[in-house]
Amino acid sequence: MFSTASYSQGKNFSIQAQNPSWIIITNSKGATPPDKDISDGYFISLYEKQNHVGLHEEYSHIIREIVSDAGVQNGSQISVTYEPDYQKLIFHKIILWRNNQPKNLLQSHKFKVLQTESDLSKFIYNGTYDAFLVLDDIRKGDRIEYTYTIKGDNPILGKNYANTFYFEKSSSIGHLYANLIIDKNIPLYLKNFNFNNSAKITEKDGLRVYEWDHKLTKTHRTTPFEPDWYNLLKRTQVSTFKNWTDVVDWGLSINDYSSISTALLDKKVKELQQKSNQNPKKYLELATRFVQDEIRYMGIEVGQYSHKPNSPEKVLKQRYGDCKDKSLLLLHLLNPMGIKAYMAYANTYETIKTDEYLPSPFAFNHVVLMVELAGKKIWIDPTISYQRGPIDQLYFPDYGKALVLKKGTNKLEQVNSNATGKLATNLIFNLPDTTENNKTSLIVKTVYTGNYADNIRSEIAESGSDGLEKSYLEYYGKLYPNTEIKAPLSIKDNEKTNAIELTESYEITDIWLIDDNGKHYIPFLADLIGDQMRDVPAKSRTTPLSLRYPVNIEQTLSITTPEQWNLTTEPFDLDNDYFHFESNGAQKGKLLTLNYIFKGKKDYILGAEVKKYVKDKKIVEDQLNYFITRENANTNAFDFNAQLAVLFIVTSVISAIFVIGIYQKKYAFTLGEIEAAPPIKGWLIVLAIYVALIPIEILTRIWLSPIWSKEVWDALGTKHNLLNHGGKILLIGSVILSATVLCFCILGIFLFFKKRKSFPKLYISFLIGYICLIILNYGIYLLLAQAKIQVSKEDLITNLSAITYCFLWILYLKKSKRVRVTFVFTYPELEWMTALTHQYQQQVKSSKKEIIEHEDI
Repeated sequence: MFSTASYSQGKNFSIQAQNPSWIIITNSKGATPPDKDISDGYFISLYEKQNHVGLHEEYSHIIREIVSDAGVQNGSQISVTYEPDYQKLIFHKIILWRNNQPKNLLQSHKFKVLQTESDLSKFIYNGTYDAFLVLDDIRKGDRIEYTYTIKGDNPILGKNYANTFYFEKSSSIGHLYANLIIDKNIPLYLKNFNFNNSAKITEKDGLRVYEWDHKLTKTHRTTPFEPDWYNLLKRTQVSTFKNWTDVVDWGLSINDYSSISTALLDKKVKELQQKSNQNPKKYLELATRFVQDEIRYMGIEVGQYSHKPNSPEKVLKQRYGDCKDKSLLLLHLLNPMGIKAYMAYANTYETIKTDEYLPSPFAFNHVVLMVELAGKKIWIDPTISYQRGPIDQLYFPDYGKALVLKKGTNKLEQVNSNATGKLATNLIFNLPDTTENNKTSLIVKTVYTGNYADNIRSEIAESGSDGLEKSYLEYYGKLYPNTEIKAPLSIKDNEKTNAIELTESYEITDIWLIDDNGKHYIPFLADLIGDQMRDVPAKSRTTPLSLRYPVNIEQTLSITTPEQWNLTTEPFDLDNDYFHFESNGAQKGKLLTLNYIFKGKKDYILGAEVKKYVKDKKIVEDQLNYFITRENANTNAFDFNAQLAVLFIVTSVISAIFVIGIYQKKYAFTLGEIEAAPPIKGWLIVLAIYVALIPIEILTRIWLSPIWSKEVWDALGTKHNLLNHGGKILLIGSVILSATVLCFCILGIFLFFKKRKSFPKLYISFLIGYICLIILNYGIYLLLAQAKIQVSKEDLITNLSAITYCFLWILYLKKSKRVRVTFVFTYPELEWMTALTHQYQQQVKSSKKEIIEHEDI
């Protein structure tokens, strides 16, 4: 027998070595779980909870068995949490069983009653204490048995009662017994989760007793990234609330501060009315921002204030409060303006499962506000700070279903979650060559809108721009060592549209890396998108997987290379039930642009879908990596097809010999036409400019043409016969025509400025050939694109413009009278110059003879 004396240690903690008289005596023997179901080196052989609603008492009886040295470390302490403001903790028994011999360890002076406040990191003070006892001399094989009673319930529920009894935990329990004793005249509603067995119900002395008895309960191991609402534990919820209307009435009663003095509140209302110019929408915006940003989040949730908000006057004066305090304050600020607003209870964990629970205040853990303005419902979470943009477009998290505290409400309502925000970032790289110590310029421009803007604005407010700048530098330093800040972080916040633009500027020394083969390379990664997907193994899974949601990200990499390289990219698209991903790239000159888009579709997937999710994730991750290798970068200068280059040179030589022959071809001349030939003027001056510059345009076309790429030639070899042989014939034809046209356009320069008679017809032939070359090259581009061979994009408008100019000059050369009278000279010049000189001499002689004859007369 042990002593029944009782004594107290303060903070409503005491020792009374006698169990309550109302408890039901049960069999305390429990089975031993299999080794695989034992964790931390010990197991619970008995877990007993008895509840007497009328006496407001909960009795606990626990037996813990130590099976290993790890159990000695992890199971040698006893800790019980309670709230001394309305609860008393009474310990009845602590026995150490060793070799089936009991030893009384119930010594009050070894207990430490410590204030814990486990939620203080969340700015919540709830007045909880832990009675903590470290047991001496615990060994493997010992059994620790203890009983205690907690007296007192939170007065906030009044005569109502609600609770949830769990019959399983993460580890197996040898024997679990629970009961509930309540006045038989009080209606009680029960709901089982994950099992169908009904409680054993008996009645005695005006009381109804509900009993649950479970032997060797199942072990439940959690898997990574389970949704918060996912719960497979067997449990029974009990509640005296008949329906949701009862909960609404209860909520309205504890939120009623209609009779409070509101001098300070009235002053704030008048201030907001003046600032808003009595405009309801503007008033709502100002009031919301005041409560969100200037009333700091801090909850003093002791006793009834776990659910009952403090008075709006008090919250306004102290300038802090929790979710229910801030929501009620905002409601009282809106009412004087005639804006209809209602508090609403939500559960941020259960979300989609909230309406599956019995009506009870304990079904919720959060309070928000629902506002009705201009026929539109606006959901506002007063605990979210730094929200901007139009008040009717504020982001509201997807809390699933909520209970609006509006008289007569009898069901939960789906919240309106409008995640319209987007994160768009552009990483602009300007790459140097591979010379040592060369620096790369990196500019990062990021635009946040909607909920993304809210989040980054809050982060800026908490960390400051310096803190944000430091964290960004550390981040990019991990991706690219030797990264330094080139210019301070620039922040532009457009609160009206709720858009924030950040600009970061860095310099990276020696960005080129060297692989094992001595090749220089740079890895590029669309890192923001990769971070959005869960890292889980591709194995069978029964539990659902929570996904990041909402997600709407666009990431662009703009890379300017030191030389023009033929960098290949292929468009990619992947769309499934849980996300959409697409990527594409484009190259223009030295600039390579890679664009990636990722949008989440849902916040979880079933376990059976995880294998496909992991497979799709791997596919996406493969697309997010892009490597530029210096040795493998195909430049136009060094990627020539040797055979086609030789063909071009040979054709050029043959064409040059041919055009020299044309240049030296003799034509009959007419001295009268030569004497009357006018100088080059009028539209011929414009033609002169065209004739002089067209070789540059043709050389540029030849240089940028894909015909020189050996990669293109080899790629055609992998296609079917039509594309293979037909494509190669077109490439050969383009080389021959390019060399010929180039020689003819150079010939045209000499013929034009010599004003040769042969110029118009020969230049018309050249222009026709040039038109054919443009059409042929564009046809090659279309052919290669159809064959899915990556080449620089042809500009159709530029080609059409060049062809148009050719046609106009052809018409001009054929129709112009000035052309006919200007281009009259022939080869060789000596012949017509000699004839012209002789004619002048004859004319001079004739003139002298006429003068002499005139003098003789």
